[in-house]
Amino acid sequence: MNVQEEAEKLKQQWNQFFEEAKKPCQCIFCNCMKLFWNGRRERTASVLIGDQTVHLIDIVCRRIKCFQCKKSWTIRPEGLMPGRHYQLCVITHAASRFLFDSDATLSKVADIYKCARRTVGRWLKWIADIAKPSELICRLFAISKKSMNPVEKVKDVENKIAHTGAQFFKRAARNFLILQALAKAMGYPANGFQSMVESAIFNRVGITTYGDPFIPELAR
Repeated sequence: MNVQEEAEKLKQQWNQFFEEAKKPCQCIFCNCMKLFWNGRRERTASVLIGDQTVHLIDIVCRRIKCFQCKKSWTIRPEGLMPGRHYQLCVITHAASRFLFDSDATLSKVADIYKCARRTVGRWLKWIADIAKPSELICRLFAISKKSMNPVEKVKDVENKIAHTGAQFFKRAARNFLILQALAKAMGYPANGFQSMVESAIFNRVGITTYGDPFIPELAR
């Protein structure tokens, strides 16, 4: 099966979720149990199929609304993240390539993953601010019960920091590596960073690569 066929298969799975989605039991804002369907919205998403970034359009998602507080939100299939066009599979691979490939630059990574140079920088800033490295280390120690140092490769970004002045690269690298180690300690699949973040933010609202990205669940 080629890249386009795989992409179409994923889109069909997401659209099938639209047809089969069940109404939640209660409002995510006020816990009211009286909800009603509130139309639909169409999404776009760029996903990683093999080693290629593929742009999907017309992904249909259901909207739901609370009778009491009048707030509404989108019911999304697994793997389709809130508030972002580029999905975590793309962000994970792009961030890893930039942070741990000594020859990678923001421009080179942007070309590979079909996005803007500033977009890659925004992803890295988001990863840097997603949690406090010290809190993630504490959680890792609590789970593994032994001293671990998953951040040895952080030194690889020193030249990039010197070249760009972006001090948050080091924090992004630390968070990425600690979350990878956490995922391994917790028995997640090999793509640990992506799995950890997906499990923490699935079906949450207001999580984007802009503003305040802090996800305290990652350190609990």
